[in-house]
Amino acid sequence: MSIIRTTAAGFVASLALSGLGAAAPALADDAAPAACSQQQAQYDRASAKLADLTAKWQAHPNAHNTKAKKAQTQRVAKAQARVEKCQAAQA
Repeated sequence: MSIIRTTAAGFVASLALSGLGAAAPALADDAAPAACSQQQAQYDRASAKLADLTAKWQAHPNAHNTKAKKAQTQRVAKAQARVEKCQAAQA
């Protein structure tokens, strides 16, 4: 009797998992990210970090903060270029 229960339980589990596997791609299509959202998020994070570094630099202008601010400024510029490139590709 236990072999029948084990087999039945395995069969039901495989049916349940295969049903969930078929439904997952349909849900993924509905929740597709907006165009250029990743690039915009990177730009937003870089800009926020630059604002923090600028405030830190104004409070304590030293060589380390100056270098960090310069590097972050370059990251923001590159992130902005990626956003513009993505938006141009979408148009």
